Amino acid sequence: MWKLSLAVLLASACAGTPAKPSIQLTKTVEEPPAKVQPPATLTYLGVAGWSLQSGGHTMLFDPYVTRVAVDTEMDNVVVPDGTAIERFIPRSADVVVVSHSHFDHALDVPEIALRTGAVVFGTKSTAELARASHVPEQQIVAASGGEELVFSAFRVRAVKALHSLIDMPNLPIAAAPQLPLRARDYHEGGTLQYFVRFGDRTLYFVGTANFVEDQLKGVHADIAIVATGLRQKVPDYTCKLLSSLGLPKLVLPNHFDAWQEPLRPGQMTLSAETQADLEAFTAEVHTCAPEAHVITPVWLEPIAL
Repeated sequence: MWKLSLAVLLASACAGTPAKPSIQLTKTVEEPPAKVQPPATLTYLGVAGWSLQSGGHTMLFDPYVTRVAVDTEMDNVVVPDGTAIERFIPRSADVVVVSHSHFDHALDVPEIALRTGAVVFGTKSTAELARASHVPEQQIVAASGGEELVFSAFRVRAVKALHSLIDMPNLPIAAAPQLPLRARDYHEGGTLQYFVRFGDRTLYFVGTANFVEDQLKGVHADIAIVATGLRQKVPDYTCKLLSSLGLPKLVLPNHFDAWQEPLRPGQMTLSAETQADLEAFTAEVHTCAPEAHVITPVWLEPIAL
């Protein structure tokens, strides 16, 4: 069946300069699975951030490596840490998808887009942050759910979702925000999740622990990246989510680390409470998906897919 989607065409670039994408509407048809499966890896960047690399191409999810310490009122003015971005983020990327616009998901995104040439795919609030940071308009795609981008190695669709139940209002970021902002002024701005096809594999990304069940009709994921924090506030969250996704064979917990602790290669420090919660999450997964493989990621260590 033909359908309307957004196709991203990467133009040729000079040596050493990231290709600048142009975006146009085009009709697309579902493609058959790739005959030769390119090697692929997922790498945990901390907080809710991930890097998916496949066939020499890169997709980033909620990349946030600045990891600034904020006070309880979140009155701190926050700015991206360019040194951390240079150290931990790939030099080039096709697209950065952003679940919502809280600072621990969106702060680093505009700087990453400027450095890598990646398209920023997120809510209208995320788009406003990108524009305020002088990301070129051709690298910004705002979504509310249902929009799809097509790249040479990835096909990604935005899915309407909900934030975890943190008892904070879902406010937008106003047009033309004056940066830098206080941490508290990085409002949610709505929440999205992402369904990704790469080669003959599928992945579903959850950046904050909640979802809209009827938005997942027809979604079948081989791999699920699942936010775990505060999931207990959503009744039967783990099993309902995985069942809606067709019981993925690989499940990766997300957004569980000590998010203000500096990022470094190797295993992060996990409190006894966090370790117990991850064990409980694994048990929840196996209750409804006994054959699923659950891997707790380690900072910056690639997981072969």
